[in-house]
Formats: sequence, C-alpha cells, structure tokens
Amino acid sequence: MSAHIGLPAGLVVVALCLTLCLCTTAVGGLRVALVSDIHYDPLYGTPKAFHCTKPSDPVWGLPGCDASPQLTARTLDDVSAQNTSLFLYVGDWQRHNYKASGLAPAALFKDLSERFRHVSVDGSLGPIAFSTSLGNNDVDPDYYFAWEEEKSKMELSQRVEAMKEVGVLDNAEASMMRKCGYYTHKVPGVRLIVLNTLLWAYTLKPPLPPDVSDPCNQFLFLRRELAEVRAARERAIIMGHIPPGLSLNDVLSRGFKSVADDMFWKEQYEETYDSIIYEYKDHIATQLFGHTHRFRLLTVPRNGVLSLIVPAISPIFHNHPSYLVANFTDAWSLEDTLIRYMTDGGVFHSGHSARTALGLTNGLQFFAEVQEAITRLARDDAMWEHFLTMFCGGKKLLDVFPKGNCDEHCRYVVVCSMLENDHAKVQRCVDEYEGQIVPPQDCQTSGYVIAVIVMFSLLVVAACMVLLLMTRSGQMTISLERVTTAAWWRSLLVKRKNTAIVEGNWAVDVLHPF
Repeated sequence: MSAHIGLPAGLVVVALCLTLCLCTTAVGGLRVALVSDIHYDPLYGTPKAFHCTKPSDPVWGLPGCDASPQLTARTLDDVSAQNTSLFLYVGDWQRHNYKASGLAPAALFKDLSERFRHVSVDGSLGPIAFSTSLGNNDVDPDYYFAWEEEKSKMELSQRVEAMKEVGVLDNAEASMMRKCGYYTHKVPGVRLIVLNTLLWAYTLKPPLPPDVSDPCNQFLFLRRELAEVRAARERAIIMGHIPPGLSLNDVLSRGFKSVADDMFWKEQYEETYDSIIYEYKDHIATQLFGHTHRFRLLTVPRNGVLSLIVPAISPIFHNHPSYLVANFTDAWSLEDTLIRYMTDGGVFHSGHSARTALGLTNGLQFFAEVQEAITRLARDDAMWEHFLTMFCGGKKLLDVFPKGNCDEHCRYVVVCSMLENDHAKVQRCVDEYEGQIVPPQDCQTSGYVIAVIVMFSLLVVAACMVLLLMTRSGQMTISLERVTTAAWWRSLLVKRKNTAIVEGNWAVDVLHPF
C-alpha cells in the first residue's frame, strides 16, 4: 500500500532544495567578532569619570559617557557567547580625556588586554586569535603622535608592552608595533595587516609637512605585506581605526566646507592607499575601520575592496552599544555581517545583517552588487529604514544624527559617503540625487567627440546643398572629373529653363541647361 503526500511534486522539490541550501550554508565557514570604540572608563561613576561621575549613573550606557566596567564586561561576555574563530578590535581603547583620569598610560591597556585575552574563541585559528589597531584616543593628547619624539615613542612602547605582557601580542608583533603602531598578525589562511591610520589624517598633531609622502614608511610596509600575501596565495584583512572618506558627522552638522575640513585622510595619502589596495584587491577579503561610532559600508571605485566601518560600544554619541559578527567562507571571502546590540537592560540582541538590510542575494564579496544596492538606499524607503537600524547601532534612533533627524539631504549625504571618497565626487553625487546638476563628467560627451559630430554635420549639410544645386541646374550625374573643374561648380549656379511640349493629351517638360 503506497502513501500519497498531499503536496505537488514541484513544492516537494523546492522544499528539498531549500533544506539543502540551508544545510550547506550552516556547514563550514568562519565567524569573526568585530568590535570597536569601547572607550573603556574604569573610573565610571566616580568623580574622575568622563561625564558620568555619579554612582547612580546607569551602568549600561548613557549618551555623553563612555563604557563602564559593567558595560565592557557584558559586551565581552556576549562576544564569547558567539563562539567565533577570531576576535578583532578596531581601536580606541581609552576613554575620552584620558589624561584627566590620572591613570598611568599603560594601566588601561593592561586591564583591557586581560579582558580581551579571556574572550572565548573556538580555537580553530590558534592560541592567539586576536588582533587590534590603535585609535586617535589611544595617544595623549588625542590625535597626537610624533614618531620621532621621545614622548610619543615612550608612550607607544608602554602600551605595546602591556599588550605583550598579557599575551595578546607576541614578541615579533610587539617589536614591529612599537615603532609606529602598525604590525601584522598571521592566522591560517589570512594575514591581518594592522595600520596606524592616524598618520594619514588631517587631524594628526603635529601636522606633517606636505612633502612627507610616506609617514613612518607605512605604505612601504603595506605594499610589502600584500606582495607576500599574493606570493603565498593567501588572503589579507586590512585593519585601521580612522577610516578613509568623508567625516560624515561634521558634514551633517554644518554642511560641506573644504577638503581639509570634510575628509578624514589627506588626499595624497588617500590616493596612494587606494592605488595599493586596488593593485592587490583580489587578495584582500575586506577592510575594517572604526572611529565614527556608526555602521557603514564603503564601496569606493578607485579602491575596489569593500570596507566595513564597525559601530561603537561606547554610547557617547547616542548610539546603542553594538558590534558586528562577520561570516567568511573557508577561503576568507566575506559573506555577511550581523549586528549585535544592547538595550537599556544590558541585554544583547541580534539585529539585521547587511545582506538582509540591503536586499542582497549574494555575499558581500560581490563588490559591484553591494555598490548597486547602496545606490538604491537613496530612493527605496523600506531598504533605507532597514539600513538605518544598523547605522544607529541595532535600532533606529534619530538622536545619532547631529540635528536629531535625517531629511532627504542627510540621506543623500550618507549614501554618497559610502559610494565615493573624493570630496568633489561626494558633493556631485549629492547634487545629482537632489537634481541640481547634469550627469557626471564621465557620462558627458567629450570635446573631441563634439568636434567630430560638428564636422560630420557640416559635411552632411554641404552635400545636401550640392544635391539641391544640382537638381536646380538640371544635372543628374556627378563624376570626379567634373567636380574638379571650375566650370562645373559655376554651372550649379545656373537655373534650368523648362519648355512645355504638348503631344496629344500629354504635356512634357523639356529641360534647357542654359
């Protein structure tokens, strides 16, 4: 006796295919925790804290304050619960105005390194499955780093030594990092290239003279590391704190100004960096940055590799404390990234993933598809709402915007900041969305093409005039011999004479050439 299932065969096949797909995506791959901008304040709730100086201040986060020990511990507990293969921290260890805390330069680094060291990972990538970059608040005063000055050398060395003593850096990594803040960390299949992007920022103090083409030889280091990655047929992940591109919060606060006011990196360094990344783009899985306390993706054409800007744990700028969990294939191609965010009760939740927010059918490794989806954010309201939840740190919260809301102009600036990192092109992108200008220069007809079109049009007009004159003068044929004689050209100016001859009932015109 046979059993009959009350489903069409087609639906059964579809169900089986979906099951197979789900099972396939669940097997294999690597998960990586991406955390940034904790701004750990060990003195939270005391008179020496940054802003939150009362014992009654909420420990799970308050706008205007940095991360309490409780918020920091709860965050790292949640990272451990994800059982990722790798934990990456993208900079800004120290609270704001660290000098006023009275703490020794390396004290916070030792405390936080201990906490990082005890984050649980699955062990698949070795005993030290951690890497970190330094931020603009990890120097004293903020943004100050002069690699030839003894003070900067000593303070960097103290912080690096604290990390090495705890075990989050090995001896070789510490030796390299204490020079200028950059180093590399290798795990099976991928090389983590950590950069000190403060060196390239307009806000660096003291400012560099314009003739310094490679501060601290960091471009030389980057190119050498990527050449080794290519030779070994490996993959690389680039890490730095201050991202390239537009200083979004500044522009949203007061509008566009100058390049130096609106952009994070100096253009000369932006161009050099992008050219190097583009040259090795097939070997780079992604680029990671922090600093802005807002989630974004950067798809810059002259760079060619997707960048993730990791949101912040510190709630200082009204965001929900949040971080990312990224999914990579076994070959280290970036598939997706999910946001984890904390609510007022100190509980973490899973929010949108980038693929769902952008409506992507393929993974984030498909650069052009991600870029096209970002352009749709400017017009697709539902997609924009999904993206906003990630931008704000897991839940929509308009207080993260400088003016407390985000109108159409704000929306276009956000979108264009993810599509371009050239100041003029970002502004042009915004103007195009607002319908203020004609399409970009790249889409306009060049002067050379216009000249060719004009010349061709003149030739066509001249040929038409000759044909009209030939008809007027009664000439039916043309030859090279006749065209080269002056008499033929004069004959074009003579009008034909018509004579009507009647033959029976027919009237015939006789043409007289003269």
